[in-house]
Amino acid sequence: MTNYLASIDLAEEESWKSIIKKTVDMATGLEGSQIYLMTVIPGITPLVDARYAIRGEMHGSEEYPLQQWKDDAEKKLKEIADKHIPKNLYAGVVVENGTVYREVVEAAKDLNIDQIVMGAHRPSLADFLLGPNSARVARHAGCSVTVVRD
Repeated sequence: MTNYLASIDLAEEESWKSIIKKTVDMATGLEGSQIYLMTVIPGITPLVDARYAIRGEMHGSEEYPLQQWKDDAEKKLKEIADKHIPKNLYAGVVVENGTVYREVVEAAKDLNIDQIVMGAHRPSLADFLLGPNSARVARHAGCSVTVVRD
């Protein structure tokens, strides 16, 4: 049995279609394989809504409705999974809030993932200095990582 985590950006439809197709292709034919679909909502920018972070209230505010965003993202992921992932491979969806690479690595650990599949844009100079999420996931994940290029 192999567990896959397809990490997608809901705003990049062409990219997530490629990622899901690659994940389904990899999982098809492997008995007991399961696919989790994941997206990450970026964390609160420091000082934007600091009063909530200070009090430990991380469910958002009127200006930052985090829970509503998470619910909306979960609904969208389920719709995508219903349309693009065969029922026998579908395991569930994961929506997290924070830094993309950290959340993907943590979810992979928590779900006992064997293979992460995620996208990458063409590298720019900033990527060489800062490191894109896919490179960070590949460095820190405790499993194999497949990067799907645009």
